[in-house]
Amino acid sequence: MNLPASRVHLPCPASPWRNWAPCRWWVGLWLAWLVPPVLAADAASVVRFDQADYRQLQPAAPAEWQTVALPDTWGARGLPLAGRAHYRLTLPLQQAPQGVWALRIDRLSNVHSIQVNGVLVQQRGDVLSARGVPRVLSTLVEFPAALLRVGDNQIDVQWRLAARAGMSVVLAGPSDLLLPGYERARLLDQTLPQVMNVAGGALAAFLLLVWLQRRKEEAIGLFGVLWLLLSLRNYSYHVDATPLPSPWGDVLFFGAQCVSVVLLGLFVIALSGDTLPRLRRLLRGLGLVLPVLGALFGANGQLPLLRQWMYPLLSLLSLLALGLLLRSLWRRPGPALAALVAGLAAVVAAGVHDDLFLHARLPITGMYWIPLVVPLGCVSFALVLIHRLVRALAVSEDLALRLEARVAERTLALQEADAAKTRFLAAASHDLRQPVAAIGLLVGLARDRVADAGQAGLLDRIQGAVRALEGLLRGLLDLSRLDSAAGAPLRQAVPLQALFDGLALHHQADAQARGLRLLLRPTTLQVDSDPVLLDQVLRNLVGNALRHTRRGGVLVAARRHGAHSVRLQVWDTGIGIPADQQQRVFEPFVQLHDPWPGRHPGQGLGLAIVRRAVDLLGHPLVLRSVPGQGSCFSIGLPLAGGDLGARPGPVAHP
Repeated sequence: MNLPASRVHLPCPASPWRNWAPCRWWVGLWLAWLVPPVLAADAASVVRFDQADYRQLQPAAPAEWQTVALPDTWGARGLPLAGRAHYRLTLPLQQAPQGVWALRIDRLSNVHSIQVNGVLVQQRGDVLSARGVPRVLSTLVEFPAALLRVGDNQIDVQWRLAARAGMSVVLAGPSDLLLPGYERARLLDQTLPQVMNVAGGALAAFLLLVWLQRRKEEAIGLFGVLWLLLSLRNYSYHVDATPLPSPWGDVLFFGAQCVSVVLLGLFVIALSGDTLPRLRRLLRGLGLVLPVLGALFGANGQLPLLRQWMYPLLSLLSLLALGLLLRSLWRRPGPALAALVAGLAAVVAAGVHDDLFLHARLPITGMYWIPLVVPLGCVSFALVLIHRLVRALAVSEDLALRLEARVAERTLALQEADAAKTRFLAAASHDLRQPVAAIGLLVGLARDRVADAGQAGLLDRIQGAVRALEGLLRGLLDLSRLDSAAGAPLRQAVPLQALFDGLALHHQADAQARGLRLLLRPTTLQVDSDPVLLDQVLRNLVGNALRHTRRGGVLVAARRHGAHSVRLQVWDTGIGIPADQQQRVFEPFVQLHDPWPGRHPGQGLGLAIVRRAVDLLGHPLVLRSVPGQGSCFSIGLPLAGGDLGARPGPVAHP
């Protein structure tokens, strides 16, 4: 039996790559597997056919038999590049074979029929029909050895081809000997290009998704569409039959190729940063016209004629794109553009090779380079785009860091300015409260000694202004304390009823003077909070409610909310707050209206103090208000301890 030659692994000298020895061994084994084994000259095992009897069936009438050498390339013999043919091989055997035999033909039309001693062993498609677009593929035909006999055996191969007609060397022998070489050939010729193009199509789809998010990146969008079309075009090389009827499969192939070349030019222009408006318009026009011409000529069966005229134009456009890239590389040298130029040059060289191969200027045993080279070239294109994206991300990150530094610097400056403002307000409010209080005392003493009604009224107005000034200074001092570290909360268990009692004493006279009812619902609940700040919050809420209520009254109540929280609410029947103004009322010095014309209005600090305090305490504050009906301020408080026991009697102040 004829077996593949054995391979002996020799030790390698020490090198900087010794740590990568497993990878080297794996790569070596992989490459060794790809190399077809050398077959010995044992005619009983594997027979190599270097010649065959041949006759042409079409386009001319069936010709006489003649002997030709294999591989047989029609173009090299001056024959048409398409047609039908019949090859006959003679297999001499000295002894009866056993098991399963096979025929291996690396270059054969996928529309063929094969007979062994008059018995049909394989048929694909209809050799006599004109339907479909035949492809040249690697073929392995298995058949039982019982079909063979001692002596001469006749093998007949008939096929139909649309282009690049011919047949490669034929091997005959046991199937287990021919199968490894066939699998290697099929891997290189079909499987590997298919995988590469499918992977390229997936990457192209990803780039299109990126482009949909960044429409300004024109080069990414053009490259995504370009790679999808190239993947579709290259995939058609390696399928047994296209799903489209003839000639529309070829039309699709031609159209994808034309549009891809046009997109290549547009992509290079966008990547280089040049405008070139006339060239852009020309390429866009060709991208629309060429597929239409392909469809028209294909419908009339004249697509090969169109290719003869259009392929030189497409080659010229590819060279133009290469020239633009070289121009960009000359202006802005760099490894990314150099890799792009190398990738495009490889694609152009592969295109020239495939054009020669298509027109039978090269032996039939060769293979198309485009399906293998284009994905590699597209990888170089993708690397350039990735380089641009990485560079853009680096620039954006640098700008973000600079912006963060500027923001931090400005924030620190604002914090320092705010702290200085707070310190100034605290100092000024504290220092001004004493002289203002003295003025108020003196005005009060003068009021008691003045009997004249006119002078008494004037002193009353002065005394009201002094009280307003005292309130303003007190509010500013409270606000500055909350904005500073001095307002840090001291949380503890706070009985709410004690706060309610203080509210009753503090606001009783004000409620009576306004003709309002102040109702504080008794409670036994304790909450976890700062008693001073919480009291300040309640006093400001009740004071604000009384100030903006003309009739009715104010209700203060607390109730359990869930197992661990309390809702403290202040209700009023006042004028209400419009929905679009409910956030503004918590800003300092904001007063929507004067509820008591003729009196000294508030300073607009009460609710601002409330907001600062509850934020400092971490208590959520909710405002619900309906204009003309009243408002409700609700504060969420954590429950502390338990009830203190029942307290008899409601507390109401008319």
